[in-house]
Amino acid sequence: MELKICVLGSSRVGKTALCRALTEQPLADGDYQPTCAVRIQEWTRQLGQEHVKVQLWDVAGGSQFQNYWELMSKGVDGVLLLVDPSQPEQERQLEQLYLHFAQPNSLTMKQCLVLGLSVARGAEAAAPPIWAGLRGKLKKLPSGYVALDISAPDAGRKAAGDLLDKLLWGCLAQKKDMIERSVMGE
Repeated sequence: MELKICVLGSSRVGKTALCRALTEQPLADGDYQPTCAVRIQEWTRQLGQEHVKVQLWDVAGGSQFQNYWELMSKGVDGVLLLVDPSQPEQERQLEQLYLHFAQPNSLTMKQCLVLGLSVARGAEAAAPPIWAGLRGKLKKLPSGYVALDISAPDAGRKAAGDLLDKLLWGCLAQKKDMIERSVMGE
């Protein structure tokens, strides 16, 4: 089984860092390198007895790529919405991303996850901001918080992986249901 998950959020929120951490790649420390349109990272995740191939579509946060959103959202199985807890104004952009990626694909709440994400190094990562979740239109979506320490990413990787597994289970269940219905001619 293969799942396509779009990782969405404002520029510089940490989408690429989180994708690299989840796929156990080294985290870059230094100059910011913005994603140009989309960066796809694949890995296999063990969910119960199943090996699931996961494609993380790390979608650039800049509005200059909005013309490509319709193309990028095709066939998406789930969305991972990232927000910097210290910048609550990002919530408005998450609502726009949700409208362009989740709604056209009729994704259920189980196929969406909001992560408050702090990406820092050392002591900065040890003292994350308090995040009470979203307050606007998306506040009912499942959510969690992850602190990703660039110098020691294992704890953040584990926390993010545990939260992501819930999203993947929801996506997998929905995809299997769609396959079963198509076999039955529905």
